[in-house]
Amino acid sequence: MTQPVKFDNDVREFLEQQMGVIVVVSDDPTFVRVMRVSLLKTLGVKRDCVEAFQETDLVSRSLHIHQGNNSPVILFTERLLQGMNNADFLRKIKKEFPLVKRVVVTPETSQESLALICEIGVDSIITKPVSLDTLIEKIAGVIRPQGKISEFMEKGRGLLERGEFEKVLQISDLILSIKAGSPAALMLRGDALLASARRDEAIAAYEEAHNASKLYIEPLKKLAAVHRDGDQDVYLAYLKKLDTISPLNTARKCEIGKIYTRKQEIETAERYFHEALACAEIDAQSYVSGIALDIADNLSESSPAIAEKYYAKALETKGDNLTSADLVTFNRLGIILRKQGKWSEAVENFQRALKVAPGDKNVLYNMGLAYADGQQFKEARKCYDSVLSNDPNFKRTSSMVACNIAYTYSRLKDLDTAEELVNIALEIDPEHAPSKTLLAYLKNAVLPAKK
Repeated sequence: MTQPVKFDNDVREFLEQQMGVIVVVSDDPTFVRVMRVSLLKTLGVKRDCVEAFQETDLVSRSLHIHQGNNSPVILFTERLLQGMNNADFLRKIKKEFPLVKRVVVTPETSQESLALICEIGVDSIITKPVSLDTLIEKIAGVIRPQGKISEFMEKGRGLLERGEFEKVLQISDLILSIKAGSPAALMLRGDALLASARRDEAIAAYEEAHNASKLYIEPLKKLAAVHRDGDQDVYLAYLKKLDTISPLNTARKCEIGKIYTRKQEIETAERYFHEALACAEIDAQSYVSGIALDIADNLSESSPAIAEKYYAKALETKGDNLTSADLVTFNRLGIILRKQGKWSEAVENFQRALKVAPGDKNVLYNMGLAYADGQQFKEARKCYDSVLSNDPNFKRTSSMVACNIAYTYSRLKDLDTAEELVNIALEIDPEHAPSKTLLAYLKNAVLPAKK
C-alpha cells in the first residue's frame, strides 16, 4: 500500500523545517538501517537527522544538547536492550526530558509486558518487524497527533513544563468543554493543581479521571503517589489496583510487601515478595535469552548448526515462562532445523510452539513446510487446512506461501486446488518462477519432483 503523502510531508517538515532529530537506542542494526532508509532515502531528507546508540550511557548528553538548541526530539528505544528490560531508562528520560517524544520498539510481546510499557508513559509502541510505510506513519502520528483535543493536550503539557499552571487549568477546562469527562484532561488538571499546592482538588481530579477510565493507569499512579506519605491503607489499595492491571512491576510488588510487613501481615507480605522475585527471575531469563538469540541471529547464515544450539538455548532459558512473544524464536529455530534437513526435529519444535500458542497460523504453516520436507504430505495438508479454515486469506500472504501450499496439494493428487493456489501465487507475482514451473506441470497433469 502506498504511503499517504500527508505522512511523508509531516515527517519532512519536522526534520527539515523544525530541525527535528530522531534518536535511536537499539542493538538491532536492521531496525537502525530501516530508520535511516525511511528518512534519508525514502523521504529524501538531506540532513543527517538520525543519531543511533547501542547503549544508554551517552543518550542524556545528546538530549541535553538538542534541548539547548531547541530541537524537537523523538526517541526510539528497544523494550529489551542487550536482553535487559529498558524500563528504568525510559522512566529517567520521561522525568529528565518531559518534552521528548518516546517510542518503544518491541517484538511481539505479552499483554502484561505491554501494560508495563504503557505504565512508564510512552507516546507510541512499534512492533517489529516494521515496514518503511508503517514507520513513517508512526513518526507522523507522534509528531502531529490527530484532532483538536490532542493539540490542546500538547499545548497544556508545554505550559505545565513552564510552570504556567493557571493557563494549564484553562486549557483543561477547554478540553473538558469539548469532551466531558476526558481522563487525559482531568489528569492534566490534576497535575496543575498538585503543582499549585492544591492537593485535595488534585486528588479529586485524579479520582474523576480514574472513574472515567478504570484501566487508565496514570490516575492510579498519581493517586498512589499522593497518598504515599499519608493513609497507608489508601496507598495500599491503589498499589494493588495497579498491580492487577500491570503485574510485572517488580518494585511495586516489593513496596506492597513492605506495607504488609509494617502491618504485621507477614504471610501476605511474603507472597508479594515471592512474586517480586519471580518477576526479577523473568527479567534475568529474558536477559540471558536475549543474548543467546542475538548470537543465534548472527550465526544463522554462516553456521546454522551452531545457531541451532543458541536458538534452543534462548528457549530453554525461559523455562516455563514461554509466551506468544517467543514464537519468533520457535519459528527461527524451525527454519534453521529445516535448512539442515532435520524436518522431524523441526516438527517437534513447532508442536512445542503450539502448546504456547495453540492454533497460531504462522507456526502451523511452518510445521506444514517441515512435514513437506519429510514427504509427509497428508500431515502437511492438515496443517495448511487448519490455517486456511481460520484465515482463508492466508494463501494471499505471498506468492511463495501460495505456491508452497499448492505443491503439497499437487502431491496428494488434488490438482484443481493446487492449480487454484498457483494462480493466486501468479496474481501476486506474475513472474514467480516456481509457480510458473508448477503450473506447467499441473497443466500436463505431471507432478514435479521435490527439490
